[in-house]
Amino acid sequence: MAEEKKREGLQKKVESYLRRWNMIERGEHIVAGISGGADSVCLLFVLLSLQKTMGIRVTAVHVNHMLRGEAADADERFVEELCRQQNVPCRVFRIDVAKEAEKRKCSQEEAGREVRREAMRKVMVEEHADKIAFAHHQDDNAETVIMNLCRGSRVKGMRGILPVFGELIHPLLCVGKAEIEAALKEQGIPWRIDATNLEDAYTRNRIRNRVMKELNEINPGTAEHISRMAEKMSELWEYMEAETGTYIKECVKETDGGKLIRKAELERVPKVFREEVIRSVLCEVCAGEKNLRAVHVQDIHGLMEKQPGRSLSLPYGVRALRTYEGVLIQKKEKMGEQLEKKPEIGFKMQVFDRREGEKWPDTPYTKWFDYDIIKGRLVMRTRREGDYITVTADGKRQTLKKFFINQKVPAGKRDEIPLIADGNEIVWIVGYRQNKAYQITERTVKIVQIEIYGGEKNGRDN
Repeated sequence: MAEEKKREGLQKKVESYLRRWNMIERGEHIVAGISGGADSVCLLFVLLSLQKTMGIRVTAVHVNHMLRGEAADADERFVEELCRQQNVPCRVFRIDVAKEAEKRKCSQEEAGREVRREAMRKVMVEEHADKIAFAHHQDDNAETVIMNLCRGSRVKGMRGILPVFGELIHPLLCVGKAEIEAALKEQGIPWRIDATNLEDAYTRNRIRNRVMKELNEINPGTAEHISRMAEKMSELWEYMEAETGTYIKECVKETDGGKLIRKAELERVPKVFREEVIRSVLCEVCAGEKNLRAVHVQDIHGLMEKQPGRSLSLPYGVRALRTYEGVLIQKKEKMGEQLEKKPEIGFKMQVFDRREGEKWPDTPYTKWFDYDIIKGRLVMRTRREGDYITVTADGKRQTLKKFFINQKVPAGKRDEIPLIADGNEIVWIVGYRQNKAYQITERTVKIVQIEIYGGEKNGRDN
């Protein structure tokens, strides 16, 4: 009876957890990852009990990573025989994880996780199944939280392993490793032991074999307590995510093929949400999160305090640029695409004698200048070091850089603005301003008319 009580107790605990998270519906088809270890064997028998009470179907998937030679092959045979005895369909995949890790440029541990999930999703699609079940338990969850904490994770990482994530479910997160092994032992159910789990080659193994061992000596309920905390952090994150979405609407706008985080609006956001706003925007522009770190978010936050024009490079080919309004985050290739799409800009000149009463052109992209004042050959170009413009009738000069700053021209646009230049003196900043020294006066004899064609027109000349 004691054996029955332990097994029944674990089953009831898991079924209560399933109902709480609405993990499995009656009659669903579940794809279960079965490695042959105690956790996955326990998961298989839990699902087999549900097969009787809820009419679910179970398909097992075993992935041989081809890393442990005969031991891995023995695991494969064990799972196939166990599934045969229980009349459970079993799909086996043999994948060289060492080669996959090299090809994917990641660790074998990470490659192993990826190929397992890919194999299970493949079976799910082919079998028209409803869910994918993994055998992670409380101890795994505690290890995950500690790993994330060590890596500098925020609230999101403190959630640990989620009970339900899309089609992925974790029915055993409510029970610990000791409970699982005790239930199997008392029922006489065998399992395989992976000797590499006792080694410290992987980060998770070091946490399991060293850190968790020490913590359990302090309090045997450590894993359970960490798992409960992870659930609370999950609830907190749901609230934070919803609030972050509200703040994003208030302080972020689409512009220039990217997203502009406006400084003034961001400063009105409660401090605890500011980095979440930045992170969310960065993840969306990057279309990925794997290579993003806390330092990237902090760098963008720090860029808000820099002068306009400062920038920094980020993963996924993304650049953050400090503008007058805040920080613009955009893909570098997007910037290139925009430049390529702009129509070609050109200009044409016409020189003629001044005639009394002649009407000046009233258009921002056709201008008259005093031809006799021109010292060299007029050219159209973009800015370069040493450029300046005369801004007052009495000859006061201003560097082109200072002019752009005063006019709050975004740094990313300054190299795109066409200039009509006479050496280093700018005769006309097209779309913005004419040089006062070249303007027509009562002493003007010859006029040069310059007409700009192509490009984008903004009519800002003054």
